[in-house]
Parts: sequence; structure tokens; C-alpha cells
Amino acid sequence: MMSTHPIVPPEPVRDLDWEPERAREVGEAALDLWTELLERLRDLPVSRMQPADEVAAAVEVPIRPEGMSPAELIEVIRPLVLEQAVYPGHPGFLAYISGAGTVPGAAADLIAAGLNANAGGWSLSGGVTEFELALMRWLASRFGLPEGAGGLVTPGGATSNITALKAARDAALPDVRANGLAGRPVAFYASTESHATILEAADMIGAGEASVRLIATDDVLRMRVDLLEEAIAADRAAGVIPVAVVGTVGTTGPGTVDPLPVIADVCARERIWFHVDAAYGGAAVFSTPLRPLLAGIEHADTITFDPHKWLSVPLTAAVLLAREPDRLVSAFDHEAAYTRESRERTRIGENLGSYSQAWSRGFSALKIWASLAGHGTDAYERRLAHDVALARYLAARVRDEPTLELGIDPVLPIVCFRIVRDGLTAEQTDDLNERVMEAIRREGKVFPSNAEIGGRYFLRACISNFRTEAEEMDALVEAAVRLGAGLS
Repeated sequence: MMSTHPIVPPEPVRDLDWEPERAREVGEAALDLWTELLERLRDLPVSRMQPADEVAAAVEVPIRPEGMSPAELIEVIRPLVLEQAVYPGHPGFLAYISGAGTVPGAAADLIAAGLNANAGGWSLSGGVTEFELALMRWLASRFGLPEGAGGLVTPGGATSNITALKAARDAALPDVRANGLAGRPVAFYASTESHATILEAADMIGAGEASVRLIATDDVLRMRVDLLEEAIAADRAAGVIPVAVVGTVGTTGPGTVDPLPVIADVCARERIWFHVDAAYGGAAVFSTPLRPLLAGIEHADTITFDPHKWLSVPLTAAVLLAREPDRLVSAFDHEAAYTRESRERTRIGENLGSYSQAWSRGFSALKIWASLAGHGTDAYERRLAHDVALARYLAARVRDEPTLELGIDPVLPIVCFRIVRDGLTAEQTDDLNERVMEAIRREGKVFPSNAEIGGRYFLRACISNFRTEAEEMDALVEAAVRLGAGLS
């Protein structure tokens, strides 16, 4: 029955709908703060190494019912940026394989956030989806994957590795999505120097960490393929299903590279999925002298590559490339009633939400493209070569110091070294080096991390920051020698 009372529409509520002028005000204030950070970056300490309780107290800011003006908003953020942050973009940041963040990438991030496209479904983001797919095809071709290869942007190498190994599991056991492992034992193979996310991936896809066979390495910390073959043969004899082998390009500690061509041959012969974790070292694809390190990667079924590492794309921006992207779809696609559309009538394209576990996805592909396009691949080629030269310079400085010892010759620009002193046990030497690393960090000029080589503690310098130069190498050596001599 029709109502006799008039239907009154509610009045508009526009509190969250800031007009363009107000958006410009807050944007310009943020731009001023960003510019100030870039101007002051070299003079700031890499980290102030403040205790956690002090940092927590300093950054706890109440949220008022009435909100803040754009000027107030930025003024509250200012101390976080200039006083409480650790600066991966500082020239002295050598701790981890963490890029400095490019200017074109940061600008692209603003545009992507403003657009706020959901790149999970094609109907929500047709242009954005096709842009990402085109970029993935271009990157896949750089790695030598065949026509038809592609992939997607992920939040990080951990997600890429988990996604790849789930696809490998599903390819090995076609009914596993419906029935689970159902007691069937499976195995994955990676070197003892591989990233911890391989164990994490095995856990998350239901196989358990014990399913990962950690293969010992040779004297330069590369996977021993003879031991890999023995492990596969032993598993087959025991009724275990080999699922995937993981080769690493740029191991977490010293940055070594597994023998990919030989691993690829084993995988082809044994019909096992070949995954390459090139989260760090994959950037070598943009360097003519380093490109031979990637020989064999073109045979991979999947490749993890993190542009937010050595290419310095702002976090987070990782990539998973697949020889056959349809195998990702087979591992992840679900048709929900509310997303059903007729492709024949609408002529829509692929939903990237079907490539992985992430249905909601931002437009991170834009900052990868903007970083590469804005600087050009030639600029990256020059900088990557320079980082390698800096690593060789640092290694030479270490060799020249009688109280320092080099871990192994650097392959990629990671240098591991330690302080040595007569009369100390191995454990005392480890303790001395750990305390020296902490002391160097407290000084705030350079910021190294640590690695284990042969079970022993080493200082570790990762040179992946385009602001780092030889003076930071000198500062690190000087600090290690001075502080090492001063500690008992």
C-alpha cells in the first residue's frame, strides 16, 4: 500500500568530503614536510636508538572528536618524521636490503592513493589492472620468461614466496584445494641460506616447516646440487612427494647466488616446480655486468622479485612472476556470487584478485613503473654497478685492517666482516662483534646489521641505497676498528 506521508530525503553529510582546496592545503603541507626531510636527511642520525617506552610515549597522539585542521595534522606528524623515525634513505643506512625510496615513486604513491582503485577486480579498475598486467609482462620478458608469462604486484617477498609455493603444491596435488593434504607427505627444497619465508610458506600451506629440506651449501654458501639430488631421491623412495625447489639469488646473509642452471636441470628431469627467490638479487636484470648471475632463471616456473629493495621503489612493492599465470589462477580463483559477471557480454578482462589470496589490492604497480620510467633503466644500470664498486671498496678496506676479517668475497653488494682479537674464544669474539654493532648504531652515523657465517657472528653492510657513497664505507670501517679496540 502506498504511503500517504511524503518521503523526505536525508540532508547531505559532507564532513569527510574535503573540497579540493582543503585537499591542496593538506597536500602542500605534507609536501613541505617531505621536502624538509630530504633537505635535512644527511645531517640527521640514521636512528636515535631510543628505548621503546620513550618512543611509544612520544608518538601516542590522541584523536579528538572534532578533528584537526590540515596545519595541525601535519604539525602532529612532524616529530614522528623528524625525531622518531629510522631513515632507510639515509646514506649511512646499511642494515638491511631496504631501498631509499625514489622521488617519482613517492609521487606515484600519492596519485595511486588519491585514485584509490581496487586492483582486485577488473570492473573496479580496468585501466589499473591492464597497466599492472602490461608491466608484469615487460618484467617477465626482462627475466627471459617466454611470451605469455606475467604476474602481479604483491606486498613483499614473503607473500610472493607463499603464493608461489601454494601454486606449486596445487600443481603437484590437483585435488588438494578440495581435500587438503589428507596425510600425504610433501617436500620442498631450499638451501640453508634461503630466506625464512620458505619455512613460513610451508607452514601456512599446511605442509609444516619439517617438509622443507634445507640443503647444505658449498664453501661459497651456494646450494650443493649433489645433496639436493640425494634428498629428492630419498624422499621419493620414502613415498614423499617432491613439490618445489627454491633457488636463491641474493641470500639473506651474505648475498650469494645458487647455481640456477644446474637446479633448473634437476627440476626439469624430476618434473618438480622451480621457484627462484630473487627478491634482492633480481635487480641484477637491469645490470649488464651482473646479468650473468641470473643465468638459469629463465627456466623458473615462478620468480619472486622485490623492486622495493635494490631498485628503491617506495614500500611496499614486490612482484611475483609466473611462466604460466593460469597456474596461479588455478591455485586461487574462487567465483563468489556477488562478483559473477558475464565476460562475453561485458568484455571485461582478468581479475587480479584471482592470482593470489588478496582480493583487495592497491595500485602499487604505478610506483614501480614511475621509478623505472622516471629515472630510466640506464640510470639504474649505473647505480647498481656503483653499489658493487662500493662493496668491493669496503671489502678492500676490511682486508687492509689487521683487526678486521672478511666473511666471504661479496657477489652482490653485501659485505660481511668482523673484528678479531688474539686470545678470544669464538663465543667471546661473537659477543664483541655484537656489542660493536650496537655501539655503531648508537652513534647514528652508519647503521649496519649482522649475519651468521659458519655459525659465527659477523657485521653486515648492505649497499642498496642510492645516497650511500665511499665516505660511509670509510665511516663504518673507522667505527668498527675504533669501537672494537675500545671494548673489553
